Amino acid sequence: MDEEKSIQFLFDITKEIKYFYETPVIFLTQQDFSDNIFNAMCSMRSALQEESKTQIIDIIVDFHIQWLYAIRDLEQFSKRINDLSREEVYEAVSYTIDAMSNRLKYYQRYMSKHRLKLSNEKQACLSADMEIVEEMHKEVIQTLLNKLKCFRTYDSNDEFKIKVKDNLEELLHWIDKINDGLANHLTKYISVSLTGDLTKTLQQIVEELKFSKSPSVQRVLENLKEKGTELSTMIRCTAVHKLEISKVVEKINLLEDRISRLQGETSSAALLALQHKKEYLERGLASLESLKITLRKLNEVADLQLEELDEDKICSCEDFYQLRIFNHSLPTEERERLVTELCYIWDLAVFGERSHKSIISILSAVDMKEEFSDELGTYYIDEHSRKIYKIPDDETFYQPNEHNILVPLKDDEQHIYFYDECGRYFIDQKTRQRVYKAHDTASEYVMDSSGILLKIKEERDGIIYYYDNYGRYYINSDGKHIYREADSVSEYENDGLGNLVRIRSHLDIFNPCPDDFPVTEDFKYLKASVAIALRECIADVILHQPDDPIKYLSTRLVKYRENMELKEKRAQEQEELEIEREIRISEERAAEERANMEAALLAQGGSEASYDSNLIKYTSMQPDDTVSVGASSVN
Repeated sequence: MDEEKSIQFLFDITKEIKYFYETPVIFLTQQDFSDNIFNAMCSMRSALQEESKTQIIDIIVDFHIQWLYAIRDLEQFSKRINDLSREEVYEAVSYTIDAMSNRLKYYQRYMSKHRLKLSNEKQACLSADMEIVEEMHKEVIQTLLNKLKCFRTYDSNDEFKIKVKDNLEELLHWIDKINDGLANHLTKYISVSLTGDLTKTLQQIVEELKFSKSPSVQRVLENLKEKGTELSTMIRCTAVHKLEISKVVEKINLLEDRISRLQGETSSAALLALQHKKEYLERGLASLESLKITLRKLNEVADLQLEELDEDKICSCEDFYQLRIFNHSLPTEERERLVTELCYIWDLAVFGERSHKSIISILSAVDMKEEFSDELGTYYIDEHSRKIYKIPDDETFYQPNEHNILVPLKDDEQHIYFYDECGRYFIDQKTRQRVYKAHDTASEYVMDSSGILLKIKEERDGIIYYYDNYGRYYINSDGKHIYREADSVSEYENDGLGNLVRIRSHLDIFNPCPDDFPVTEDFKYLKASVAIALRECIADVILHQPDDPIKYLSTRLVKYRENMELKEKRAQEQEELEIEREIRISEERAAEERANMEAALLAQGGSEASYDSNLIKYTSMQPDDTVSVGASSVN
């Protein structure tokens, strides 16, 4: 696929997203059926860019299988509508709102990531489409809230059940429509003109139903007869993009108002950008209006032909199935046949000839674990659309990882694991996000809007830690969030005002032993000789938690001894320096006093010689002599 088609595929993804919003359905089984379609579109774009035919056909087969599973699950749900509680429906509406919000977030993240490579003109057009999608999202969310309000006001259980059935039927038609949209988009990039028309497959199956005597088929035919022209107009009516048209018109009016206010600045870059966006939306609006007129004419033709045909006939006009590829109304066997025939056509379109794959009744193949082969070995498709490989003489099941290498299948009771280019992941049932987890005890990550994996959960020393805007925390026995950084023992708690308050520090853990504790002489010896070293080194072991704590402790003790010897050596050197300093200071002080005395003597007229002799005589005089001298002088 060349660069131009790659860019066009981005706009087709946006068109498919708009299909999701045309009908505000409720996910009654609390499963987002559009998630598979969006993921298929994103994966298909990458596969077409890489020109990987095997990956392309795998994606196509997968979304056909998902359609079969969706219809089957909803049929099972319809059997228990009479036993359905109101709370389940309320929860389903809330789930739908959350799922749609997550879907919008994934869509915006994907487009923001890829539009940076586009030209400014294309970026402006894509930005306009994203704004339309966001407006449609707000409109549908409000509609769902109104539906929830209505469900709560129904007093009669019969009326409540009727409304649930109506929403279930609406959901089934919606699933057909979004799968039709995906298939129609793919025909732009994978030519099926030489292999057949996808819509003819459904037409052929419905035509053959008229000659079947099966009770289930007869019920389908009776249902079609009662609905009259509803089947012929079903897809065409939903294909008229009423919500999109209204939002495009609102956006154009808003742009015209902004342009009129900037009209004086004819050379303004902002004005030119607004005019370009307005032109792009006007071209899209003209295309939608043209489609609306064409579909109305087709409906009129279908109605006219139904009037001319007998009442037992089904409309067989040429345009009847033009926009219809999937039909949930078919019996189970015919749905499987429809998918088988469609996959056969896609297989021929992708490979140009029949490939080595055996596409025979896909759903039955899944249930019966029909085996296929590729370059990695023999595999079957499980109920989660994963390739499960088996190796001869080995009871272990395998699946391909992100490097296309077979690894053992390790699902657990809580999660079903898949692989993509980022690694092993499971789908969080609440947020519908992909949570990446390399192995059972590994940390868990989610991908942010910039494509960076952020840690949200880890397990260490038997404690499960989580992450939020304030940091890393665990939940204590009282249910409180206690924050603690990695390799630290200090703990904090949120004060409710967005501030973390310390509740435990390093000193709270390492307290010295009490002095009055009864101890032996050996203990006193150990406490006096090695207690300080052991306490400090063991604290280091606890803080760093090395892989080999004994080796670390021994190394730390040796280092502690070296540090103490170095400290003693430095203390001794410092003491010697202090002594030398004191001697030097005393000598300098004596010399200074001597100089002062000489200066005083010279000032009184004495000589240096007399000063020296008098000083010598004075210092050599004994105490007794002093007394005798004093006595003689008295005498």
